[in-house]
Amino acid sequence: MTPRALLLAAMLVVACSSKHDDVLVLEGATLIDGAGGRPIDDALIVIRNGKIEAVARVNEIPVPKDAERVTLVGKTVIPGLIDAHVHLERWALPRFVAWGVTSVRDMGDDADTALALKRDVTLGSLLGPRVYSAGGMIDAAPATYPHATAVRTPEEARRAVDKRAVDNADFVKVYTGLTPELLRPLLDEAANLRLRVAAHLGKTDAVTAARAGIATLEHASGVVQAAAKSPGLYLRAHDRFLTGWTLEESGWAGLDSSTLRRVARTIVAARVALVPTLALHETLARLADATRANPPGMDDVPADARSVRDVAGLLKRAGWRTAQFTAFQRGLPRIDLFVREFKRAGGVVAAGSDAANQLLVPGAALHQEMAELVAAGFTPIEAISAATRRPLSTAPST
Repeated sequence: MTPRALLLAAMLVVACSSKHDDVLVLEGATLIDGAGGRPIDDALIVIRNGKIEAVARVNEIPVPKDAERVTLVGKTVIPGLIDAHVHLERWALPRFVAWGVTSVRDMGDDADTALALKRDVTLGSLLGPRVYSAGGMIDAAPATYPHATAVRTPEEARRAVDKRAVDNADFVKVYTGLTPELLRPLLDEAANLRLRVAAHLGKTDAVTAARAGIATLEHASGVVQAAAKSPGLYLRAHDRFLTGWTLEESGWAGLDSSTLRRVARTIVAARVALVPTLALHETLARLADATRANPPGMDDVPADARSVRDVAGLLKRAGWRTAQFTAFQRGLPRIDLFVREFKRAGGVVAAGSDAANQLLVPGAALHQEMAELVAAGFTPIEAISAATRRPLSTAPST
């Protein structure tokens, strides 16, 4: 399947789901159900009142007499896609839908904005995907971003979780500055309130965080700290966000395969899901490459959407030069290896794009993420499952 075929199929399903007053029958397409099984040829899909009522092969079940019938011979139908790691912005909501993304897991910085967008989509006043939001992230003081909640003590960490519960957040997002001393009471409070915790780690390594009880590991963060011979260097570097980020991205290149295998198995054993955001790692490594400055969907990004368009600003703040980009690129095969080992150990890998961020276009970037998963060793069916069925394993507890 081409990316265009995937897009058209996903958009068709989104369009069909908006009908609430009749019966629609899709006939003759190849159906990929997202559960990981073989594609179903000559599929027949009955949609009533906006919901799928039956799935079979053509001529296996009767077609309702009042149905509108659409022939899709030569087309492929897939479920709506789920982006397991996004940073929502109002302008981006319809762009997700246009690229077939019908659910997102929002890691946003501004709690009020994120939860307001979720409410507006739920009420139908905005066109957008189904939103699961963490509200604002929780970080140590001083927080990297102004809208994050900065905590200094275990008591403050617990109160920050309590506030997310009151605000009706779907889960909790923790950020790079949290040490194990702050992370453990936070996780304890989250468990009491049945809130799962998504972790972008920096000053805590991935194995320590997994054993403490995080639900999802974002960006494969903290793996370098867990696998390195001198983890203290990386942990201390995260006193400053960009310094830690730079050193961590560079550090992947020096990790050996046996250690990565051990770390992957340990995290899987702790029942932690992985959202590797391979598209982010790839984009960072090629950020200075002018030939990549106009990725698919970029023409539809507003001129003032600095989160996606301001590459120069990030380069200036980070101070990245040829040496850093070379190190980032050398690390990419090791990140891919870790993801393969994680999958081989039976771990849940969910597709997430990190859009909207530099050159990561909302909606389009999830298609890039699926392509990166295939390049890392997934089959196309496994990559689709990572963007459809697998993210359900990272969803909030109910």
